[in-house]
Amino acid sequence: MSAREFRLPRGAILFTRDGFQYEFREDLGEVHHGLSLLLARRRTPEGSIRGKVLLKALGVPQLREMPRIKRARAKLEEQVRLATYLDHPGILRVHGLHKAEGCWYVITEHPSGNSISNLLTLVGECRRRFSALFTLHVGARVAEALEHAHEARDEQGRPLHIVHRALDVENLFVDWNGGVQVSDFGLALSDLPGRVSSTVRRPQGDAFYSSPEMLLTGRVDARSDLFALGNVLLELATGRNLLDASDDLTDEVKGTLSVRQRRRVRHAIKRAQLAGSPPMVADAIWRAATYTQADLEALTKPLPQGLRVTLLRLLQPRPDDRYQTARELAADLRRWLGEGAAYGKKEAVAELYEMAKRAHEELMVELGMRRPRGPQVPQDEFSTS
Repeated sequence: MSAREFRLPRGAILFTRDGFQYEFREDLGEVHHGLSLLLARRRTPEGSIRGKVLLKALGVPQLREMPRIKRARAKLEEQVRLATYLDHPGILRVHGLHKAEGCWYVITEHPSGNSISNLLTLVGECRRRFSALFTLHVGARVAEALEHAHEARDEQGRPLHIVHRALDVENLFVDWNGGVQVSDFGLALSDLPGRVSSTVRRPQGDAFYSSPEMLLTGRVDARSDLFALGNVLLELATGRNLLDASDDLTDEVKGTLSVRQRRRVRHAIKRAQLAGSPPMVADAIWRAATYTQADLEALTKPLPQGLRVTLLRLLQPRPDDRYQTARELAADLRRWLGEGAAYGKKEAVAELYEMAKRAHEELMVELGMRRPRGPQVPQDEFSTS
């Protein structure tokens, strides 16, 4: 469903569920599987506001759209079923699936924080970077959420083998209290009984955070999520994205690949194009096939040991050379943080407040960000060692 297509006025009541009216506020654009993402808020019958939610919406199909719509609806149902196994404070909750007037809605908790994408925009404007310790803090919290998802089991104790597949700076949120949340398992791979299998092997989220194996073969496992997290953390610490390096994709670099490797790259690009991926995905695929250990060393060279060692391991092109589980990664990150004694939420809050204090009001408004409320935590000089 598209708010523009149906010309929904701001304030329109979409449906009523569990005693709350769901009031349309904003169309946030199209997301995966042709779904629209809507911002809504809940109201009591008396008119009191009870917070915001996100709605993935699927409208009434025309006859020619029936196969695609049926598949999209099945994916919505799958997301809701999968969410029953994802009960963790670091994962946004899915409240359920609702049908109203032929439209289907997945109701999801609204993130309390700001996306890492917006935080990166803000610090870039301030010409600063978050400290290495802040980056490790975010990484530890995301790794703990992924540990929960990757190790989830069904009622019979069978592993579900959940892989997020779309971890990027738009799906990770950090609030002003230092809390971190992962959103949107709508593209997740799993062994959930009755799940809708993927028919096309292609990047499922932002290709510039996808693992080399996802880009080149479409085959993924939990280690692919760890690569994506590593690339997010690299960008948080340095402003650089490993796979976004088109200037490095010279004919000489491409020529270092064997004939077989170049053929594999071209096949991967063709698959992505046939699946409707944007043209820039080709650059990400070439980079995934050609980046070297020397490239990783150069990108991480300015970073302190704890973060550098972690990123070097996370961003290895071969899954066998990375961390093998989110549990192992989370344990390592907590050790680098001194189990929270050296750096924890208090220090993260101070760093976030300092960044918000330096940010221009116009940019905050443009990004839809509100400044933190309450007394400011004193800001000390943060070590990047």
